[in-house]
Formats: sequence, C-alpha cells, structure tokens
Amino acid sequence: MQTTKDARWARLHLWLTVLYLTIACMVLLISGTGHLRLLKEINTTFGGFFWAIDTDGQIVLTSTPPQLPPFEAPAAPLLNKVHIIAVNTTAITKENEAALTHAYQNAKLGDSITYTVTTGDKDNTAIIVRPVSTFTWDMWWQNYGSTLLAGLCWLVIGAILLIGASEWTEAVEGLTLLPPALLFLLYSHWGNVQQAYPADLVFQLLWIPAFALTGAVFLHLSLIYRPEILLHTRRLRIVDGIPYVPLIVLVSYELSSLLIAGQVPTGINITASMGYGAFALVSGLCISISSLWRIGLISPQKQLHKQLVPARIRQRIGKLLTVWIVGLVLSFCLEILPMLLTGHALFSLPTFTIAAAVFPLFLLSVRRSQRLLDHLYTSLEQLEEEHQEQQQASSDLQGANQQLEQATSLLLKADAHLRSLLSQRIHDQPRQQALRIRSLLGHWQHKLQVEAERDEESKVAAQPLIEVLGKVRKISEELESDLRGLQLLLEDAYQRSSLGLKLHLEKLIREDLPMRYPESPLKLQADLWALDAFTGDLEQTEEGATIAETISYTVTQALLNIYNHAGATFATVRTSYTDGILEVTISDDGRGFDPERIPTEKTSLFKARLKVREIGGTLAVQSSPRSRLSRGTTITLRIPLPQIEKNATSAQDTEAEMSAIEQHHPQTHH
Repeated sequence: MQTTKDARWARLHLWLTVLYLTIACMVLLISGTGHLRLLKEINTTFGGFFWAIDTDGQIVLTSTPPQLPPFEAPAAPLLNKVHIIAVNTTAITKENEAALTHAYQNAKLGDSITYTVTTGDKDNTAIIVRPVSTFTWDMWWQNYGSTLLAGLCWLVIGAILLIGASEWTEAVEGLTLLPPALLFLLYSHWGNVQQAYPADLVFQLLWIPAFALTGAVFLHLSLIYRPEILLHTRRLRIVDGIPYVPLIVLVSYELSSLLIAGQVPTGINITASMGYGAFALVSGLCISISSLWRIGLISPQKQLHKQLVPARIRQRIGKLLTVWIVGLVLSFCLEILPMLLTGHALFSLPTFTIAAAVFPLFLLSVRRSQRLLDHLYTSLEQLEEEHQEQQQASSDLQGANQQLEQATSLLLKADAHLRSLLSQRIHDQPRQQALRIRSLLGHWQHKLQVEAERDEESKVAAQPLIEVLGKVRKISEELESDLRGLQLLLEDAYQRSSLGLKLHLEKLIREDLPMRYPESPLKLQADLWALDAFTGDLEQTEEGATIAETISYTVTQALLNIYNHAGATFATVRTSYTDGILEVTISDDGRGFDPERIPTEKTSLFKARLKVREIGGTLAVQSSPRSRLSRGTTITLRIPLPQIEKNATSAQDTEAEMSAIEQHHPQTHH
C-alpha cells in the first residue's frame, strides 16, 4: 500500500513540475516581450506619467515615476478611474487611441502638453498642463525592472520548493509562489510610455486573473496548514480544488465574453478578480490566525492544543504561516490593494519591489531550516520508538531472566535433593559390591592358574580365560576408584546433615581425599576457622542449607580438580569472615588453565557459579600457566551470611578463643 502511494505521488510530482516549468517558460517569454517593448522607448519623450488603454478605448492613468512630480488629477478609486479624454486640442476616442503617441513624438523637451481629464462624468472635466519628459533607464528600473527582478525571485524559489517537495503539502508551498510571480512578471503589460499598447489577451486572461489566483492559492495553503491536516501525510484530494472554483468561473466568463463580444470589460474583470482575491486572502488570513491560535502561538493558555499537536507541527505552522501572512497578505492589503483602489500606496514602488524580491529568499531559508527541524524531529521520534522497543526488549529479557533464575533455582534444588537421596540409598553399597566382584575375579583367576599348572593339556585352553578375568578385574578396580570419587559427591548432603559443614569439610580434607588418592604427592593445608560463623541454627534453615550445600560443592569440586588435573604439589583452603561476608579461598601451584576455554561438557565450574549466584555470592577464578611467574589457580568464593549480627558475634568469640591458643590454627594433610 505504501509503495502504491509513493508511486502515485511520484507521478503527480513529475506532472506538477513539468506543468510549473512550462508555465514559467511561457510567462518569462511574455514578460521578456513586454520589457523589450518598454526598453525600446528609453530616451524617448513622454508626458511624465504611465498610462494604459482599457477595453473601452479610454486612456487610464496608472502611475507616475518617483523622479517626476505626481499627476495633478486627484487619485480615484478603481471603479472611478481618471480618464484622459483629450490631448492638446485633439480628442481621444476608441478610433484615435494613438493621439497621445503622436503628441509625444512631435514634442520636445521644454514643451508642455495640455490634457483634458475626467473622473467618469464628461461634464466634470479638468485641464492639466504638464511638461514633456524623457523616459530613462532609471525610470524603467524603478517602475518595471525591479518588478521583473521580484518576479524572477518568486518564480525560481517556487520551482526550487516544488522540485524539492517530498509530499503534497510542500508541493502546494511551491505552487503558491507562482501567482505573485505572474503579477510581477506581467506588470510590464500594465503601462505605456509613448507608444499606444491596448489591453490584450495577456492583460485580460493572465494578469488580471492572477489576482484571484493569488488569493486562491493562499486560501488553499491556509487550509492544508491546519493542525489536524498536518498530523497525517497529505495527498491530492477533491477538496483541494474548492478554492479554485470561483477562479474557474471567472476565467470561463472571460473566455465567453471574449468569444461573444470580442472583448472583456476591464472594470468588471478587475472588480471580480480582485474582489475574490481579497476575499480569499482575508479568509485564508482568518483560517491561518485560527491555526496559530489553536497551536498556542497566539494564545499561550491553550495548553490542550500544545499537548495534542506535536512540536514539529507547531513549529511548522508557527514559522511558515507567519511568514506567509506577513509577506503575502500584508503586502497585498497594505500595498497592492490601496494602490489599485486609491492610487496611493504606503511604500514607494521601488521599496516594495525590492522587499518583494527578498521575501522568497527569506521564505526559502525558513523552509530549509524547518525541513532540518522536521528531519530532527523525525529522528527524535525514531529514536524514541527505538528506545521504547529497547525498553520493551529489556523488559522481556528481564522477564525471561527471572524465569531462567526461577528455573535454575528449581534445578539446583532438585540436584541437591537428588544427591541427598542417592547418598542415603547408595552410601557404601556400590563400593562393597565392586570390592566383592574384584575379590571373586582374583580368586577364580588364581584358581585357574593353579589348575592350569597341574594339567599341561588344559593350560592352553585356560590361558585366554585367565587373561579375560585379569582385564575384567582391572576394569572393576577402575570402577571402584570412580565410585569412590562419586561417593564423595553423593555423600555430601548425607555427611553435612550429620556432621555439619565444618566437620564435613575437615573429614573430606583429612580422610576422604587422602584415602581416595593415596599415591598423590599433594600437600593440602586447610584453615577453616571462619566456618564457625556458620552456626548450626543457621544451617538448619532452608537458606542456610542452600549456602552450606554451595560451599561444600564448590570446595569438593575444586579439590577433586586439583587432585585429578592440576598436577600440583601444594594447595590451601582458607576461610575468613568480615562484615557479614564469608570468604573461602582454594589455591594451588599446579599447571593452571584458561577459564574461558573450559569445554562445555565440564559443567562443575558452571554449576558452581549458578549455585553461588543463586545465594547472592560471587565466584572468582584466577589461573596462570606454570610458565609464568605467578602460576597456579586461585578460586575465591564470597558469600553474604544472613543474621549478620548474631553470626558475627559468635565468630568473634570463636576467634578470640582460638587466638588464645595460637595466632593461626592450620591443618596440613599429605
């Protein structure tokens, strides 16, 4: 669906751009023709004012160059124009429109020309005498050249905005600059210097309707710049054509009048076009002010709209609508409309046209800055969405982690329960059975050897059986050795429940391990005094039993690894208790290993870490190969004990009693 919308917009954007550029080229061609006509009259004589011929053949006063004194006839409204009905003694009629041209061509500098003017009533006439002047480059620039520059600026900036548009709203922004560009560029067709140039199709069908078109596009812009519209991506709809319906009616009237009567009445045409242009501009101004008020720009108390409308929308409406209101509406209401209705404007024409030329450049700058802000807001929204997704993922991970911790806790409890159950049921039975099997195998092996020595004939047949019995006996010896190691783990819970943690570890270090590995050269030194902080009452609780099982399992596995794999000659097990933290350290001088490269099937260290984390402790492993200066392995287990004050007091009393005997109480076993 999104791909379809993008393709539709791409086609519309292409057609709009082509249409805009086509109209721009056509208007530039027409405007260039008009200005060439005016430039040809530079250094020619004229009456010191600009004039035009309306569709009724009457001479209309348009303006006076600022370098020359104003025309002495009073300024009249649009519907009550000042008409020049005679020059010197020659009457100006529709059949004699070139009377002014002949008078100017035959006059020289210093001559005066007499004009007969009327304000619409032929009985109300006035005689005005003005000297002849010369049309100069400066006059052309201040009256027509500056408007050409302003029109070019509006036309080029509009093309830039339209070509760079990424949505329909931005395209309307570019199209809005086209009608003012038409007014400025075609202004050269609204005035004569010396040569008579009657109203033509450009004036009737393009320049005058451009006033209505200017109002329509601004009304269109104000409609699409409402907050509720900008909240969603805009595309072309039927309602976008509503502001242009009166314009279509006006153009239809002009075409039908031109086809039927051969001309378009200037008064009706200008009145209708400027009337709708003014109405549309005022309507657009009201809608724009309403939008500014609703986003809280005019009324800061409108906090509700500030909360409902995103900041990027408020920024866009606040900046761009304000610029359009100041630049387009005020210029039309304060400059163009008064000049056409009363003949007087608040600012001089050069000042107005230069300001008009600068305005689209300022608009482009504001639009680019707003586009950067839009990208910034979009990036912030995307970051916010990603942040929310990350928070959701983090929440999911936390939930999964809690479930994993619960599952781990259940597995560890099940493991401890299973080991306790096995230790109670198996105890010494597997070892006794393995010893009995080994004795029976040895008895029958010896008996077969004796019988084979007595009977030479059966010796050959009995020899393979004797070898098989020897291999089976060796396997049973290995099985018995493995069972002794397994017994150490299985009897962990059984011995701890009967002896207590400290006595159980002392028995493990002093008796069980030396009996399990009688051939080992390892010297093992133990200092377990701090385990007195682990009182019997604490060990009877569920939490204490879990802590005791963790300590016993970690120490047992570490010592088994030292005997089986480290190749060490000396190892220590030391304990300390400080500020409620019980610390157990197992170290050796063996070959060491890389803790990060332990095979996954070796689960003893992983299982020990799970048990330690379950009770809130830490397990640190430091190991260095023998080739280094500090070789061997050190495992440090730190566990916080509950009931710190009670246990700490007991530990301190025990420490004081032991210090009275000796400073340290080491136990060394071989």
